[in-house]
Amino acid sequence: MNNISFILFAYNEEHRIEYVIRNLLPYGEVYVLDGGSADRTKEITERLGAHFVVRPVIGTVHVETQEMFDFVKSIIKTDWIVWSYVDNLFPKQLLEKLTEISNQDRYKYVYVPVYTYMWAEVTHPVIKASYPNFFHKDYMDFSSNRLHGLGKFTGSKYQILHLPWKEEFGMRHYSVYDLQKFVTGHLRYGFPEADEKRLHGKRFSVLYMLGSMAHYFWLFYKRGWKAGVIGLYTALLYSFFRLMVSVRMYELEHNLNIETIEKEFQKDKQRLIDEIETSKK
Repeated sequence: MNNISFILFAYNEEHRIEYVIRNLLPYGEVYVLDGGSADRTKEITERLGAHFVVRPVIGTVHVETQEMFDFVKSIIKTDWIVWSYVDNLFPKQLLEKLTEISNQDRYKYVYVPVYTYMWAEVTHPVIKASYPNFFHKDYMDFSSNRLHGLGKFTGSKYQILHLPWKEEFGMRHYSVYDLQKFVTGHLRYGFPEADEKRLHGKRFSVLYMLGSMAHYFWLFYKRGWKAGVIGLYTALLYSFFRLMVSVRMYELEHNLNIETIEKEFQKDKQRLIDEIETSKK
C-alpha cells in the first residue's frame, strides 16, 4: 500500500524534473510544488502523472515554514511525507524500506543517509550526512524552524529511526553547481542566515567562524579526500561560505555597508586634503 506523498520543491527544473518523478511515482503520490517556473516544468510534471501545484509565496528564502507545511498537509491524502527537492533521487531498496516504514506504527520520524555528489563526480560522494526528511505528518512542528532546519519532531525519542549507513539506503543528492552558481547561490543563503542569527541574539565570534570553517576540512579528512581535488575544493568553498556568513554578522554588528564605509573613508580623505590646503595658505 502506498502511504507516502513525495513533496518536491522546484523552480525552472525542466532538465531534472523527469528523472525524479520517474524515480518516485511507483512508490506514492508525487507533488511538484513550483515557485513560478517559466519553462516546461509544468508540462513534464503533468505528462508523467505527477501533481503540479503552485506553492504559496511566503516571503522567506527557505520553504521549510509552518505556512508551507500547513499547505502541504492540505493537499496530500497520506500520513507520511518525504520532504525533498528535484536533485534528490532514491535507490530502489531505500524506496522499498520507506514504503515498509509507512505501513507500521512504531516509528514516526526517520533519518535518511544522504550522499552528495558535486562537479560531476559520481564515484565518491564529497559529503555524507543524515537528513530527517521522512516523517509522519502528525508529528511535526515547523513554527519556529530556521534556515537549514527541517522543523521539530513532536513525538518521543523511541519513535525516531536512523537508517543504517548502507549504500542501498543512501539518498543521492546531485548538487549541480559550477563556481559562479555556487558563489551567487550561497550569497543568497548567507545573508538571510546572518540576519536570522542576529535576530536570535547570536554575535560574531572568531572562534565560531574558525570552527565552522574547519568543520568542512574535517569532512574532507574523513571521507571527502576520496573524491580527490573535487573533494578538496568543495571543502574550501563550503568553508568560504561559512566565512561569508560570519563576515556578514560582523558587518551587521558594526553597521558596515557600502554607504557607511564610504562615509568613513570620506572623513579620512578630507583630513588628507585639509592638511594639503592648510599648508598652501
